Amino acid sequence: METPMSLFPILFLFHAFLLASTQPSAQQGDALIRATCKSTNNFTLCVSTLQSDPRSFKADVKGLAHITLEIVLSKAKQTLTAIGNLFKNTMDPVLFRKYGTCILQYNRTVSSTLPQAIKALETNDNGASKQGAQDAATSVQTCGVQSASNEFPVSTQNKLVQDLALVAKSIISTLG
Repeated sequence: METPMSLFPILFLFHAFLLASTQPSAQQGDALIRATCKSTNNFTLCVSTLQSDPRSFKADVKGLAHITLEIVLSKAKQTLTAIGNLFKNTMDPVLFRKYGTCILQYNRTVSSTLPQAIKALETNDNGASKQGAQDAATSVQTCGVQSASNEFPVSTQNKLVQDLALVAKSIISTLG
């Protein structure tokens, strides 16, 4: 007769097998990421962004939307900091106004628009969340338009925030 201690390895292996079979695999997660990103305006950016966050491989579509909004918020905060540094270090009155306008746009996006879009998504208000993502894209686009020159030091970051916000909007749109 076997003792209870000798059953431990068998029970452990059985539990590990059950756990592995009920959790989505990385391949399943990657397939969902790719399927979700097909509905966006920028497949490549969507896939690379979501694949860079390990949480994405275990998320459902709503989770992917949430992760994307969080990434947009993080990138927008980084861009706001960069613009703030430019603002503090310029003596040119034209650049001072341009940077100031961008700071206002980004500050609104970071402090209100994107956090509200995330909260709306969490409460299943997909319409408000989608609108928040669109508003974020429009707001930072204003910064890019008024600083349309490629010489604008954060034009690449600004474009990335705008594009990611539109990706988030597209993903949220698939939720209904």
